[in-house]
Amino acid sequence: GQPSALRLVVLVALLLTSSAGEPSSRRSGAVAKSKDVERRAASKAVSLSARPREREQADAAECGREGLRLPGCGRAGDVRKGGQHDSLGVYSGSLAMTRWMGTMGRTMLEGVDTIEVQNQAEIMKEAANEAGNRSLAGRITGRFLHFQEEEERRGAQDDPDKRAEVRRNFMVNKLHIDATAINHTHLRATRRGFPGRTKQVAFLFLAMDSLDFEDVWDEFFVRATIGSYSIYIHRAAENRGEVALPLARWGAIDIDTVENGWCALMGVETALLANALQDARNVQMVFVSHNTVPLKGFDYIYRQLVENSQTTSKFCFADKAWHKMATPETIRNELRRQCIFRDFYRELNPRTLKHHQWVVLARAHAQVVVKRAGEALYAWKNTWGVAAPDLGHMGEGCSDEAVPGTALLQEVEATGRSTGNTWADLTRLGVEQQCLTYVLWRHCFSDTALNHSEPIAKEFGDVIKYGKVDMLTSKDFDFFKSALKRELNGYPTVFQSLEMDYLLRLSREGFMFARKFKKGIRVTANGIAAPLEVVLPAIWDKVDEQRASHRVW
Repeated sequence: GQPSALRLVVLVALLLTSSAGEPSSRRSGAVAKSKDVERRAASKAVSLSARPREREQADAAECGREGLRLPGCGRAGDVRKGGQHDSLGVYSGSLAMTRWMGTMGRTMLEGVDTIEVQNQAEIMKEAANEAGNRSLAGRITGRFLHFQEEEERRGAQDDPDKRAEVRRNFMVNKLHIDATAINHTHLRATRRGFPGRTKQVAFLFLAMDSLDFEDVWDEFFVRATIGSYSIYIHRAAENRGEVALPLARWGAIDIDTVENGWCALMGVETALLANALQDARNVQMVFVSHNTVPLKGFDYIYRQLVENSQTTSKFCFADKAWHKMATPETIRNELRRQCIFRDFYRELNPRTLKHHQWVVLARAHAQVVVKRAGEALYAWKNTWGVAAPDLGHMGEGCSDEAVPGTALLQEVEATGRSTGNTWADLTRLGVEQQCLTYVLWRHCFSDTALNHSEPIAKEFGDVIKYGKVDMLTSKDFDFFKSALKRELNGYPTVFQSLEMDYLLRLSREGFMFARKFKKGIRVTANGIAAPLEVVLPAIWDKVDEQRASHRVW
C-alpha cells in the first residue's frame, strides 16, 4: 500500500518486461553470470529464510492439529502451497532473469524479519550490480535504489516526525468519529414479536443516499415471504432528505444518521445493529453496502442463515501478514501474485484479528458487539497504532475490519469461558470462517477458477501510462490519489463490466452477495449485453443449493 512498495513492484515489472525483450544472444550470455549471482545471493538467503519457513510449517501443523477451517488452511496460494510455490513461476521471461529475480525476491521477502531494511537494500544493490549494470534491468535497478536512498535522506533531513504526525492525525480523527457515534448508541428495549411469528433476516444497508442496484433488490424482495425479513438503512449524505428512501415499499427503516467517515464506520454498524435488535424476530444480521447485489435468491439465503445456522455468525478472516511492515508485505504478495488483503494485527495481539467488514452476526453476537463496541474500539486502537508502521499517511485497516471480532473475544474472556486459544474461543462462541460477500482485492483469487487478475503486460502498460517516472523519482507521488491506483483497480476491484461466464462461476460458489459493481453495469455474453437486474434473477433460479452451500470460502 505504500508508494515505495509500488515503486519496487513497478521495478519488478520493468525488469521482467525488459528481460523478455532482449535478444536471445544477450539472454543466453546472461545465464552463466546469473548462476554466479544466484549462488552468492543464496548463501546470504540461507540465514535469512529460517523464520518464515518455520512459521509456514507451524501454520500447516496448526491447521491439522486444530481441525478447524482456519484462515489460510487449504486455500490457494498460501499455507497449502507454502514454500513449494515459485514466487515468479507465473511470469514469462528469460531463464536467467527468472532465476535472478526468484533468488533476490526470496532474499528480500524472507529476510525482513531478521535484518534491517537498509541491509536488504544493500543485498539488492549488490545483486543488481552483479547481474549486469550494462543491461537495462541493471540500470533501472540502480536508478530505483539511488532515488530511494536520496528520498530517505531528504525525508530524514526535512522533518523526521512529519510522517508520524500525519499518521497520528489520521488515526485520532477516525477514532474520534467512531467513538462519538458509539457513545450515542445504546441497546434499546426489545419490541417482542407476536408468538409464533416467523424469524427474520435483517439486512443492514450502509449508503450515502440511495442504492446503486435498487431494481435488483426489488426483484429479490418480491420473491421473499412477507415477514421473513427486515431492512434498515443508514444514509450518510447531507441531502438524504431530498432523496426517496430506498426499498421503502418493502418496509425499509431509515435510521438516524450518526457520525461517520471513510475508514470510520464502526459507529454506523453499531447504530444499525442497535436498531435491528429492537425487533425480537431478527435473528441474523447481514451488513450490505450500497453497491452490493445478491448472488442467490432470498429462499437460499433464508435457509442457510436462519434454518441451518441461526445461532452462528459468519466472519471472513484475513490471512496473516508475513512481515511487520506494509512495504515488504506488498512486495511479497505482488511477486507471488497472492492476496494483498492481510492481517497485520494478530502478531501484535492474537485477540485482535482482521476480517472483512461484511460480516453476518447472529442475534446474541450482535448484542455483544453493541455492548462492547467502545471497549473493543479501544483495544483495537492499541494494535492499530503500531501495525504496519511504515504506512506514514494512514493506519493499516479500519475499525469495522476488527472491532466486531475483538468485541466477541472480549466477551468470552469477561465471562470466564476463554480457552486461551483464539481460534478455539471463536469456535466455542459459534463464529464460523465463511466469506459470504464476494469482494475482489488484488490477487485474492489467483490460482483459482475465480482469478480475475490482469496480465502483467497490461499492468506494465498502465504503469508507463499513469505512473510515468514519478513513481521512481518523486517523494510526493501519492499512489492512493493517483490515476494508477484506479487503473490497477484492485483495492478492491470495481467492476465496470461483467462477463456472463464469470457471474455464473460466482453464483456456483458459496457467496451470497457480491460487491463492488458500478452502477449501470451490464452483463455480456456472445457480444450481447443485458442489465444486471435482468440477468441475476434468472441465475438465482439455476443455483444448485446443495453444491453451492458446500463451496463456502
